[in-house]
Amino acid sequence: MKQQIQGLGIAVCAIWLCGCASTSVKQSWKSPAYQSGQVQKIAVIAVDERGLVRQGFENRLVTDMRDHGQGAITTFNLIGLPEIKADKEVAATQLRAAGADSVFVMRLVDQVTYEHQVQATPAVYLPTIDGYAGYGWYDCYSVAFMNMGVVWSDATREIYLDSSLFDLKTGKRIWSAVTKTTLKETSDRLALVDSLVAKVVDAMHKDGLVPN
Repeated sequence: MKQQIQGLGIAVCAIWLCGCASTSVKQSWKSPAYQSGQVQKIAVIAVDERGLVRQGFENRLVTDMRDHGQGAITTFNLIGLPEIKADKEVAATQLRAAGADSVFVMRLVDQVTYEHQVQATPAVYLPTIDGYAGYGWYDCYSVAFMNMGVVWSDATREIYLDSSLFDLKTGKRIWSAVTKTTLKETSDRLALVDSLVAKVVDAMHKDGLVPN
């Protein structure tokens, strides 16, 4: 459980530190038993042990849901993640007391990093050493100097998040979606998170979970 809590924080940091991100909804699912308008108020939980990260994600999710006309509340100000883990029934009671009838959980499920390098060699016209015969110190130096170029590196990350909505009374899953965010270099950090949240809430809207 500790690793899962830390995991979303790593993903969020990657989103904030990288740029040019694109997010897509890879798949979504809705319970056949769900009826439109069944959910009245959603309690949002972003699974991250760092308070500011959890708070930032929950605030954005709740804002987007409310903009769609869906009742929603943050939970970072109601209950801590260890308390939820320690006692499910106590946590559910607190969320119901706050007016929630459902729970939305966002968590990290996977991430992959790809690294690319391009090298510019400063002494490209120096002769190369093909064998080891007569391989003196200067020959060794010459080869090393040829390879001592400027290296441009570029890292691309693919981050997969699971977002699921549960009925607070029955504990059953109502809806879920997996998003893939591809990250490259340099862009507006907050805009990236806002875009991710918007894609998730829009998917909920298309599946009939939130109005508007």
